[in-house]
Amino acid sequence: MGALTSLAPAAQLSHPSYLPLVMHSHWSILLFFIFAVQPAYTSPLSEAEQAREDEAPAPVVRSPLHLACRRESGYQPRHLRPEEFVVAPVTMDKRDGVTAPDAGQMATFTAGYPEPTRLGTGFKFLSNSNHELDKQNVDNVAPPTTDQGSIVNLKWSMSLSHTRLLNGGWVREQTVTDLPPSKDFSAAEIAMAPNAYRELHWHRVAEWGYVLGGNGRLTAIDEEGKSFISDIRGPTNISDPDIYYIRALGDGLELLLVFTDGDFDALGTTFMLSDWFARTPLEVLAKNLGIDDINILSKIPQKDPYILPSTKAPPPLGHADEEAVPSPQGTIDPSHYIFRLADQNETVAPGGGGWLKIQDSVINFPVSKLVASALVYVEPNGLREMHWHNDDGAFTLYDALFGTARATAFGGCSSSRTFDFQPGDTAVFPASYGHYVENTSPTEPLVYLEMFKAPKFIDFSATQWLALTPPQIVADLLNITLEVVEGFMNVKPLVIA
Repeated sequence: MGALTSLAPAAQLSHPSYLPLVMHSHWSILLFFIFAVQPAYTSPLSEAEQAREDEAPAPVVRSPLHLACRRESGYQPRHLRPEEFVVAPVTMDKRDGVTAPDAGQMATFTAGYPEPTRLGTGFKFLSNSNHELDKQNVDNVAPPTTDQGSIVNLKWSMSLSHTRLLNGGWVREQTVTDLPPSKDFSAAEIAMAPNAYRELHWHRVAEWGYVLGGNGRLTAIDEEGKSFISDIRGPTNISDPDIYYIRALGDGLELLLVFTDGDFDALGTTFMLSDWFARTPLEVLAKNLGIDDINILSKIPQKDPYILPSTKAPPPLGHADEEAVPSPQGTIDPSHYIFRLADQNETVAPGGGGWLKIQDSVINFPVSKLVASALVYVEPNGLREMHWHNDDGAFTLYDALFGTARATAFGGCSSSRTFDFQPGDTAVFPASYGHYVENTSPTEPLVYLEMFKAPKFIDFSATQWLALTPPQIVADLLNITLEVVEGFMNVKPLVIA
């Protein structure tokens, strides 16, 4: 399995201290060549000079570098007449000012539903549209004027996933077939009725989990045969037990699971014990298990149940030890695999807009070497600051738990796209894509998860970068005063009020 965490009232959610991070830069050098143009009228050449010029090799014509980026920016390459080769001072387009209609705010509508119009562009719907879906994705219908380029879809809603109904629960997934950019992560929501359990299984990939509701019990062993059993309740993380099962207690259990492979349904990824036994000759299975009468195994299920109800109620929550099976190899401390968020202090954001609880293998959860995570709380109208992650190609998976939000993904080359989020939505931002997450509610908090395929939680703050750069450089670049630059926070705001 992977790491499990569960959602509890805001007052119960807490996090560890936030560590300063070091950025590793990757530099590329871009060279520009300016070629002089021969004037139209010059002094006559001598015969010898003319001969040397005729024998000289023709100049090599080179294509401009990063042509794709220039096209994305609206630049159309064209052949220039000689008189147009003029070396001019470098200038940058700057806004004279930002007024309310041009501030990139979410569009508002008078028709009761979003329409594809903004600032005099677009036109109203003449045919029917799925207005309920439009209301949840306002920035798709009428995107802010800052959106441009060709960023692909980075969002998926679990409500659009196919739900498998099982005897004792259900499961629905988001894989790379649903969200093609999510190559490093897939996700699943799984629910189990009271006392039902997820059958014995193991995975090729790492797994992480978050308790969305209810309580459960986890039992696992390692490669040496050491075992542990522990009850889980929100908020809790569970990180990658080797082989295990999990069952629901009380009123049932619902989990969010995350796997470190986007193609989670691929052959050779998940292995069910009952499926393995059904694919093994009974004679071999009986010999392996030390059973003399082969008929004892005649009722082994021929199709794995995935989830199944219990024939007997387990001991209640808090009494896991009553169900423990002693191992001669010893036991594993449950804290090795289970991280209880309720016991973790919040990292209060210096920006004053909320807090984070971070878990990774470097600072507090050694077993979670493949997944780093953070539970993020954003106050109404607050903003998870503009930042990016650069974890060797790792993708960032966001899962909304409570509240509504919007985020803009910046992919370079003047390309960006804004997305809107509700509970149950997932989003994946490729490594180095700049983004923010804004709470769009004026009254309700936003709670969501950030997950990275990395051993350590790392992010880079745009504000901190500016504050720690010589002020005159920032002032020149952004066309703002030194006074403004000197007011930037030199620590990461994290979440801004």
